[in-house]
Amino acid sequence: MKPLLLPLLLATAAITAHGDPGADHYPRGGPRVTVYQHADYRGDSLTFYQGDTLDNLAVQGFEGGGTSNDRISSIRIEGGAEVLVYEDSRYRGRALRLTESSRNLADRLLPESVGAHWNDRISSLRVEVRRGGGPGGRGEGRVSRARADAIIRSAFRDLLSREPDLSGPNVYRDLLMTQGWTEQMVRDNIRRGEEFRLEGADRIIKQAFVEVLGRVPDPSGTGFYRDRLLHHNWTGKEVRDHLRTSEEYKRQHPGR
Repeated sequence: MKPLLLPLLLATAAITAHGDPGADHYPRGGPRVTVYQHADYRGDSLTFYQGDTLDNLAVQGFEGGGTSNDRISSIRIEGGAEVLVYEDSRYRGRALRLTESSRNLADRLLPESVGAHWNDRISSLRVEVRRGGGPGGRGEGRVSRARADAIIRSAFRDLLSREPDLSGPNVYRDLLMTQGWTEQMVRDNIRRGEEFRLEGADRIIKQAFVEVLGRVPDPSGTGFYRDRLLHHNWTGKEVRDHLRTSEEYKRQHPGR
């Protein structure tokens, strides 16, 4: 089992959404991603199309019959597609989002791993249409350091009610700038982290109760909103908005 850097996100269908990759109902030249056994787009290959997801490459061999799990060395992206690849099956482990072809995955380094790269490490993937782009579009482009730090700061404030440490190397900055992560991927990952599950959610609840009702939450209120934050992806704003619909709030603010 490959080590996990961060608990991960984005649960999707357990098998390709449109059946066999390469089915002939896709228009020729449409958004598609082809993975290759060797660098420089050589060797055995396998093509996926928009909406395709595969949670375990061990069950899907290359077209020539060889295993594709942990055997992908280059990826060609066409027609405005993008691909999310994961180090482990079921969309777990470290993730990389590609919006343009990669001739050699050995050139794509893994975050926080000295000398480690993405070559022969992919075990699950999903294909989407590039946001902001379409066929031939430029997509979202690379994230600057300033933009990455703004995304991280906003996510930490919203979800953990604290400032992140941005004075030195930061794993989320690296993921945003070099691994193609989006703001939503950062937020989803924080939600699945130990700090949010053990501390962040309760901190959000307490702050919302104090701000809206002027008191600390009772155990039943904490349990209810903890479930909404952890399992229904509520935000602190949604907790506060819901509290403002309560009878207690209406009694405190008659006429509102």
